[in-house]
Amino acid sequence: MSKRLRFLIILIPLCLSLTITGCSLQDLLGKNKNKTSSKATEDKTIIAVSLNENDPNKLLITKGIDDLAKKEDVTVKYIKSGSEAESALEDAKILIYQGGDESTLQKSQAQEIPILALTQLPSGVKPEGIIIPDQEKVGELMGQTLVGKVTEGQVVILQGDPNESGSQELLSGNKAILSKYPKISLHTISSPKGSESVARTSLVDFLQKNPDNVLAILAHNESLAAQASEVLKQNQLDKKISLIGGQANVPSLDRMAKGSQTGDVDTSPYLQGANAYQWAQKIINKEPLEIEDSLTSEQGEIPAKIVAVKAVTPANLAVIQKSYTKTLQSAEQEQKKKDESSKQESKEKEGEEKKGQEAKGQEQADAKKENGQSGDKQNAVPPGVDKVTERVKTETTRDYLDANGKVMGTEKTVNEQTKTVPPEMLKQQAEQAKGDSKGQEEEGKDKKEEKK
Repeated sequence: MSKRLRFLIILIPLCLSLTITGCSLQDLLGKNKNKTSSKATEDKTIIAVSLNENDPNKLLITKGIDDLAKKEDVTVKYIKSGSEAESALEDAKILIYQGGDESTLQKSQAQEIPILALTQLPSGVKPEGIIIPDQEKVGELMGQTLVGKVTEGQVVILQGDPNESGSQELLSGNKAILSKYPKISLHTISSPKGSESVARTSLVDFLQKNPDNVLAILAHNESLAAQASEVLKQNQLDKKISLIGGQANVPSLDRMAKGSQTGDVDTSPYLQGANAYQWAQKIINKEPLEIEDSLTSEQGEIPAKIVAVKAVTPANLAVIQKSYTKTLQSAEQEQKKKDESSKQESKEKEGEEKKGQEAKGQEQADAKKENGQSGDKQNAVPPGVDKVTERVKTETTRDYLDANGKVMGTEKTVNEQTKTVPPEMLKQQAEQAKGDSKGQEEEGKDKKEEKK
């Protein structure tokens, strides 16, 4: 058997097999780019994120998420309001939730999208896990900073919402250190959600009743620390009473640099974001989480990733302040680019829509003008006309061909006819044309109204 015959015997069954299965040779060799491209689009990971708009370190958390997302083929969609939730959750593989409209949680549950909590456990849902700073350690570090300055007298603790995750642990950390000093007496002012102004009023009242006894204020978050700082300045007590915060941020570090705040705690917001992204990816890929701890909630035990914290002191203030400021500036620049890009896209979209509307309007105007001109021509019967004649001239060319299609001869004939047209007939035709045009316009309007 020759080599050529053997090749044909192998090739023919292969071609028949490809024909029967509906596959092409290109598919067999894995060169179908359209399928690969389509699959890549379907497999693209989307992470939805809802952050607490009042968190002073929101942009730093955002940067921690975005920096890692840039290294992978991941799209991060941030939800700023409840109305954005539906579009942001579309095709999302997971929701990272710190705060925002609670309807986002409900929509996420309805669509069976896993939830990863950040800094706070949301009520009514059971997240796959939570990323949270070591709150008890934050409380201990605040207490240690205080006893480095004060070992007796009255101390006011401004606690955040006692119902929030970690709030009690933070207070417990304060007391674990300060309880060792019997000459220190504690007065706690809590501020449930929405009652921050009440906490400020309570602080002012307590300071007025104890003008010389209060020696320090521990403020658990930036909102409370900022209000306490204002109260102390207004009452000229900022040099007498030490203020210690529990949530370092650019403004609080600036207060420390100016001497109006004694200490603070770095809760590593950038790392909070980075850890949230890493855990989100593990949950999406169904990989085991590195469970170090857990938090008890109304929904049961929640796996927790505890982010390390450290005290901000005069010794490390300059380094931490520079790091926070630099990271924030970078995050702001990136956010500005995002906003500009979003505005540009929106502007281009509006421009395209406007051009489309203008083109459509021009088409309608041209059509209307053409109809009008046509009507005018049909109506162009001068007054006083009694008779109208039309001359119609036709020219016919006749070719004589042989069997091979060759032209053997050509004959031309010209026929010219003149006929009389009553003027009333022309007027009737013009009126009918106008009526048809008006009917089409009304029909178009009716269709538009039905669509609305």
